[in-house]
Amino acid sequence: MTPAITHAEDAWQFSGTFYLWGAETSTTITTPAGSIGATLSFSDALENLDFAFMGSVEARYDRWSLITDIATTTLAFSQTTPGTNFSGLDADIRTTVLNAYALYRTYEDSGMSLDLGAGLRWFETDTTLTLLPGALAGRSAQVDNSWTDPVVAARFSYQLSDQWTVVSFLDYGGFRSNSTSWQALITAQYAITDSWSLVGGYRYLDIDHDTGTQNFSFSQSGPVFGATYRF
Repeated sequence: MTPAITHAEDAWQFSGTFYLWGAETSTTITTPAGSIGATLSFSDALENLDFAFMGSVEARYDRWSLITDIATTTLAFSQTTPGTNFSGLDADIRTTVLNAYALYRTYEDSGMSLDLGAGLRWFETDTTLTLLPGALAGRSAQVDNSWTDPVVAARFSYQLSDQWTVVSFLDYGGFRSNSTSWQALITAQYAITDSWSLVGGYRYLDIDHDTGTQNFSFSQSGPVFGATYRF
């Protein structure tokens, strides 16, 4: 996601990144009847993953960068629950997060650069969490909704050598009492050729949204591995 291009030229430059996000996923739905939450580690997610696609595209001209990033996942799993009130939990989680940014390079010198900008984050989910009957009757909660948050963003990059570059990215969105979101990403990029780079790092995403009748909280965090092609 969001690969930095360290040398601006008077021409359009493009890059595409495909990546695997080794994310632990935590989801909570809060209703008037109470909260239901589920957490799935990355190792368990590999066994329960039905579908995933993650990638980003960047177009740059002079000091301006246009970035689009998408991550979509479908998970279905079951978990045990503490005590005897319920006999377990079934989770069906489908999410798509689409980020779009316009960044402007405000500083560039001695291998360091800083880009600042703004954009939008579109989030869609169809999530159902079900507590199975035990000593108490079972119950479930569902959020099938989508929304868009405005975001502000910053990207800092530092070129350690001809081959190594460190990039950090931070954004914050929502700015409303019923919707907030933010994410942070730090990566190390290794240039294999002028066109190809390997990318590795860590990413965290946090979403909190109130639909009016219930609250949806969602977070993903973990290592990121991918490859970038520039053209």
